[in-house]
Amino acid sequence: MELSKRKELILSSIVEFYIETGEPVGSKYLMSVLPIAVSSATIRNEMAELAELGYLEQPHTSAGRIPSPLGLRYYVDKLLRTAAPSSSEMLRISSSIDHFEGDAGVILSEACEVLSELTGTPALATTPTYPDAVITNVQLLPIGTRSALVVFSTSAGVFRSRMAKLQTDADYELFELFYNVCAANVIGMGAASLTKAFEQTLTLSLGARALDIAPLLVSLFEAIGESAQADVIVKGQTRLLASPLSADAPKIIELTTKKEPMLRLLSDTADGPKLKISSETGHACLRDAALISSPYQAGENASGAIAVIAPTKTDYAHIVPLVKYVSDVVGGLITGNPEADSRKDG
Repeated sequence: MELSKRKELILSSIVEFYIETGEPVGSKYLMSVLPIAVSSATIRNEMAELAELGYLEQPHTSAGRIPSPLGLRYYVDKLLRTAAPSSSEMLRISSSIDHFEGDAGVILSEACEVLSELTGTPALATTPTYPDAVITNVQLLPIGTRSALVVFSTSAGVFRSRMAKLQTDADYELFELFYNVCAANVIGMGAASLTKAFEQTLTLSLGARALDIAPLLVSLFEAIGESAQADVIVKGQTRLLASPLSADAPKIIELTTKKEPMLRLLSDTADGPKLKISSETGHACLRDAALISSPYQAGENASGAIAVIAPTKTDYAHIVPLVKYVSDVVGGLITGNPEADSRKDG
């Protein structure tokens, strides 16, 4: 629901004081900071109504009020006044990741590292997926007599490798057969079409040398399959141990190691920056946390997200635009068009 202007001013003042101090807010303090003339009794009545509506909570009977998750949500959605990252922050971000243009995995890893440093929180990213990517090259690097590194690249600039253990000593004929098979059946094909069933059919069609070449094809197709799925990169988890979230830090760190739950948490950012507060995350260990995320574009049909896990008592006015700025820079670098990111406005 839409609150009156006076209620919004009171809620905004309570949220900002609580974020800064962690302390409940009373009517006397509000009288001293509100930009409108209003009596202490009126403020108390407004606070009571905000509490009845679910926007405020009272930790103790004699204490002032603190914002509820619903109150924080209203503040962020309707009242938050954000400021662009500082020049020093933008320089720190660009100097950390600009030179990795085009390499999505490295860009995202470095972006999470610098975002974690700047915010003092864990930072996360989902890697982009490219449903229309085509395999452009396949290579083999012999390692010893019975192992080889299978390497491939796609039209989206994705590079992946996987170690293959051979059942027999490697020989020139085996490698030549592998290259010929890939040239005829893999290179130029869409990554999404190279399924496990296709790999098995292809292997069986190779006759006498099927068992010898199978480990190479299995490794190649597994790596291709993984490249078609989003992954999660996490940096700065140990910062939780020295944060207001320290009590839940072990469980939060464990959660960040689980790919599927993290992908779900970061899956609905397509329309712009998102904020999930407390129970909105769906995880008990994040009861005192906020997940602040922002999408990035990695080409016409690919996207991902950048996010931080912050305490609910955090500087949203600073962190929300910072996460968005990093996501914009990341998108520009991955697509190889750094001028397309938000820096063009700065």
